[in-house]
Amino acid sequence: MNRRAFFALASAIAISACTPLASSNPIARELRQTLQFSSVTVNTQGTAFDSNRAANYSSALSGDLRTVLETEFVDRMDPSGVQMIVDVARLNVAGSTTTAFGRDQSTLSGSVRVVDGDALLGTYAIQVAVGDPSQTTTGALVSSAINSGEGYYRALINGFARDARVQVLGADLPGERLLRQLQN
Repeated sequence: MNRRAFFALASAIAISACTPLASSNPIARELRQTLQFSSVTVNTQGTAFDSNRAANYSSALSGDLRTVLETEFVDRMDPSGVQMIVDVARLNVAGSTTTAFGRDQSTLSGSVRVVDGDALLGTYAIQVAVGDPSQTTTGALVSSAINSGEGYYRALINGFARDARVQVLGADLPGERLLRQLQN
């Protein structure tokens, strides 16, 4: 390769590295910066509760998830905003022992729709999993004693709300989420 071809290739690589990637978010960046939500609705009708523990949360899931989502989007709540509609598809809450030994994992999946009147602005698929298996038997025994199904459930709904915010509005700047939490 001659010197001229090398510099042309290097320039092309440098320019392409500086070009911003196209966003896969259906809502334009300009709209996301000012997007406000008037309400959050969580639908759990038709939700598959994949374990007995998950079924124990069937009556609380809608209210718990709505509360956590409203807290996550508190800085974006306004009565004149658009609607956020969440449809929960599946919930599995694993026990600490089955999780620690790698036999099960807690998961929550569903979709978030952003709706303005009759217009659908965007739909986002959210899937959260918590509880990794331990690497050793001793670690599994300790993890079984420390963790609980309730803790996994709370981690699932918090993770779902966090992922919803990131997918709908984009990632926070460093420290921005902490500042928002302190203001609440």
